[in-house]
Amino acid sequence: RYTQVAAGGCHTVLLRSDGWAVACGLREDGRCDIPELPNGVAYVQVAGGGYHTVLLRSDGRVVAVGSNRHGQCEIPELERGVLYRSVAA
Repeated sequence: RYTQVAAGGCHTVLLRSDGWAVACGLREDGRCDIPELPNGVAYVQVAGGGYHTVLLRSDGRVVAVGSNRHGQCEIPELERGVLYRSVAA
């Protein structure tokens, strides 16, 4: 079962109810290369940009894959104890 969908430039990202994410479409620039997660961590939100994908993990970290031509996949490190709560692309 899918709980969330996000569309980007020629690709779609789907969040499954078990916390895994899948992407389909144009695989150019790595925008569909969703990283595996460590045990006990799930994806909780997805966003699709023009040439990139952004995913929020249950541990408050954010992952971005795809084209980094304009720095869109450079996720800033946060201070200790500060977590991300939402993503957009």
